[in-house]
Amino acid sequence: MVHIVGAGPGAPDLITVRGLNLLRKADVVIYAGTLVNRELLKETGPGVRLYDSGRMTLEEVMGVIEEAEARGDVTVRLHTGDPSLYGAIREQMDWMDARNIPYDICPGVSSFCGAAAAARMEYTLPGISQSLVITRMAGRTPVPERESIRSFAAHRAAMAIFLSAGMLGKLERELMEGGYPGDTPAAIVYKATWPDEKVIRCSLGELARTGKEAGIRRHALILVGDAVAQKGWERSKLYDPQFSTGFRQASQEAWADGGAELREKERAQEKDRRREAGRGTLYVVGIGPGSPEQMTGKARRVLEQCRVIAGYSVYVDLVREEFPGKEYITSGMTREEERCRLALACASQGKDTALVCSGDPQIYGLAGLALSLAQEYPGVRVEVVSGVTAASSCGALLGAPLTGDFAVLSLSDRLTPLEDIWNRVEAAAQADFVICLYNPASKGRPDYLRQACERILKYRDPDTVCGLAARAGREGQSVRILTLGELCSQSADMFTTVFIGNSKTQRIGGFMVTPRGYRIKGTDHEG
Repeated sequence: MVHIVGAGPGAPDLITVRGLNLLRKADVVIYAGTLVNRELLKETGPGVRLYDSGRMTLEEVMGVIEEAEARGDVTVRLHTGDPSLYGAIREQMDWMDARNIPYDICPGVSSFCGAAAAARMEYTLPGISQSLVITRMAGRTPVPERESIRSFAAHRAAMAIFLSAGMLGKLERELMEGGYPGDTPAAIVYKATWPDEKVIRCSLGELARTGKEAGIRRHALILVGDAVAQKGWERSKLYDPQFSTGFRQASQEAWADGGAELREKERAQEKDRRREAGRGTLYVVGIGPGSPEQMTGKARRVLEQCRVIAGYSVYVDLVREEFPGKEYITSGMTREEERCRLALACASQGKDTALVCSGDPQIYGLAGLALSLAQEYPGVRVEVVSGVTAASSCGALLGAPLTGDFAVLSLSDRLTPLEDIWNRVEAAAQADFVICLYNPASKGRPDYLRQACERILKYRDPDTVCGLAARAGREGQSVRILTLGELCSQSADMFTTVFIGNSKTQRIGGFMVTPRGYRIKGTDHEG
C-alpha cells in the first residue's frame, strides 16, 4: 500500500495527525529532500528505508515503490505542503493505476496557508477581496496562456504565487501590466513556518528590488493584492449583531438609538485593529546582570512569548539556553543602530521581538535609541521592560554602598565627549555623591579609571572607601574593597563596576556601607 502524504509547509508539527501516524508505520519513505523538513524523518520507525526524491527521476521513484509492493511493505510518498498543489502526483497515480498498486492521499497544510499565518493575514477580507488566485510564473515549466500571471492580474484579487522567487523582475512587470497598480501591497514570505521564516512587506513596484536586497531567490511565496495590507475591510456579517443567521437573530439593541454609540465604538476599535494589523511589538528588555535568577519575572515572561530575540551577541548568549527554539538576531559591539533596526523590522513583520540589554535598557542601554527609530516603523508598538542594573547588582555584592545619594557615570567616550565626562566626574566628587562608574576602561582607553581617580582625589581623602565588582551574576564574578588611593593603580574592564564612597562611606566587616542616617535605638549612634 502506498500513502501519498502532505508534510505541511515546513514546521514538523504542522503535518496532520493522520499523516504522522502513516509516517510512523511506514517501511519505506520517499521524501522531497529539498523541501520536506528532515525533523519529520525522526518520526519513522527502526529499519525504515529512506529515499530522497530530489535526486531521483519518476522512473526511479516508481521503481522503489514497485519493489516495496513486491515485499509487501507500506510506503509513504512524502510531499511538501499539500500533494495536490505542484506535487506532480498525477503521473505517479497513473503509474500505480496501470500496475494495480493500491494508494490513497493524505492532504496537508499548503504553504499558502502557512504564509498567511506568518503574515498574520486573512485572504478573504469583506469589502476587499473574496477570492484567492493560486498560481505560478511560467519558467522552464510552462503554464497555459489562459492562466498567465498577466491574465489573473486583471481581476486584482488576492494572489499567492508559487515557484517564482527567482523571477521577481519579470513577475513584477507581468502583474503591473496585467492591472495591479504599483502601490498594491505585496509580501515575500520566505520559508513559511520554518525557524528562519521571514515576511518582507513592500509595494508591488518595489518587489524585485526588495527581493534582491533580501537575497531571496527560492523557497519563498509571493503574496499580492489589497488584502495583503489588511486594511480598510468591512466587518464580517458572520458575527454582526445587526445581521440574522440561521442560528442567531439580529440584536434589537443594535438597531436602537443606543446602538449608534455601540456601533461607533466598534468602528473605532476596528480602525485601531486595522492600523495595527500585521505589526508586532518590540520589547526592549533588561535581562539584569547575567544570571537567570536575577532576571525579573516580567522580563522572563516577555522572552518566553516573543518569537525573536535580538541583541549584542554577548548578551544574547546569556539567555540562549534558557529560551531554545527562538529566532535569534545578533550583532557585535558598536552596531547598536543596526540591532535596533533589525529588531524593529522583525516587529513590523508581525513578529513579537525582544531586544535584550544587559542590566536595565534605560541605563546606557538601547531604550532611547529604539524609541527614536520606532518613528520610522509605523504601527510597531514599543514597550520598555526594566531590569536590574549593575549599580544595584554589583552594589549588593559589595554590601550597601548606595544607601544615600549617588551619581551613576559612564567613562565611555564613544558617545559622550570626554570633556563632558570629566566635568561630570568632578561635579559629582565636589558634591560628595557616592560615585558609581560604568565602563571604567577598555583596550582603547586603559587609563581612564586612573584619570577619574586623580580628579576625584581633588575633593576626597585617599582613604575613601571604594569597591570593585566584576561580572556580577556570571562566571568569574569577583569583588574587592579598597581605598581611593589604591584604586588609582587598579586595572578594570567593561564588565567591572566601580564604586567610590563619599565622606561617610565605611568599611564594616567585609562590606562597603554608606550610612543612611538611621538613629539606632538605645544609642546615640547614627548610621
